[in-house]
Amino acid sequence: MAYKAYDSLPFYPGPVTVHPEIAKAMYQDFAPPRFGMQYTELYMDLAHKIQKICNTTNEVIFPTGEAMVCLWGALKSCLKAGDTVVTVGTGVFGDGFADMAESIGCKVEKISLPYNSTITPESLVLVDEAIKRCHPVMITAVHCETPSGTLNPLEELGKLKKDRNVPLFVVDAVASMGGAFIDADKWNCDILLGGSQKCFSCPPYMGIMAVSETAWEYAEKVNYLGYDSILPFHNAHKNPMKFPYTPCWVGIKGLHKSAQLIEQEGIENVYKRHDEVAKACRHGLKELGIALWTTANAINSPTCTAALIPDGFNFQSWKMALAKKGMYIAGSFGPMDGKVFRIGHMGTQAYLDSINKGLKVIEEVLNNK
Repeated sequence: MAYKAYDSLPFYPGPVTVHPEIAKAMYQDFAPPRFGMQYTELYMDLAHKIQKICNTTNEVIFPTGEAMVCLWGALKSCLKAGDTVVTVGTGVFGDGFADMAESIGCKVEKISLPYNSTITPESLVLVDEAIKRCHPVMITAVHCETPSGTLNPLEELGKLKKDRNVPLFVVDAVASMGGAFIDADKWNCDILLGGSQKCFSCPPYMGIMAVSETAWEYAEKVNYLGYDSILPFHNAHKNPMKFPYTPCWVGIKGLHKSAQLIEQEGIENVYKRHDEVAKACRHGLKELGIALWTTANAINSPTCTAALIPDGFNFQSWKMALAKKGMYIAGSFGPMDGKVFRIGHMGTQAYLDSINKGLKVIEEVLNNK
């Protein structure tokens, strides 16, 4: 996905800067998406590419909208009031699943872990106890917790799901898909959630969902038919008229171009690039005396780094001091609000040249405070 870097240094953890080739691919004329098979052929080719990236044989669908359409769609489509859900959270989005499930009338067993940590064997014991206690319909977890800058190991959680015969395992991989290794089938993942605006370097037009046969069976039983329902997308590619609303040509075309660029670079090379940039970022911050938010034994994400705001600054003054030099970073949420800043090194923003320039800007700001 190599490209000429922008003059500024955008390190916002989504939406990231759009790759120029993706922008070019999106904005051209297309045949009507429900006329002939041109759109559906593109849609299916994209689905096959995403299956390879995520190591899954499950059907992949693309709802139109920012990635939250997938999070809500997964829960509303497969749960009904009174169902029990176990949520495993190491951050704002992990615990956010609990709030979402409660809002649709579910009973929630919330396993909330420290927000500067990742899932451990000890925390899996808590999950196991909750499963045995309440027999949930669904377990939820987040792969990359962007507000915390962490990456949760999910293979053992997926194994626990299978061993305890929990019907559904939903994984938010919005900020890791395309930038960190995913093995959805090995993780026994029933609904894998992604979005176009993070590692794929597209605008926030498309959701991405890999859906298992078990999840489709639950969706059919629940029969939720709101805008964010996944049910109308099941096998919709077989007939363009089955798509539930106007297909988003530009979104699918852009995401397809992104998947092509990943193929050209080679997925292992993409992961290596993200890892190298993340390590350079964290090493550089430590050299400058900036502490990471995460604990020493937590797994840091290859796509986002969370660090403590340096002494002498609050978030607003820190953000603006960097922005004056062309570097754009983000704050965080929940208990990290006002304490943590984040550098998003994903997709077009995951290049050593760019992060080294960013670290130089940080050094200049620290020296001039």
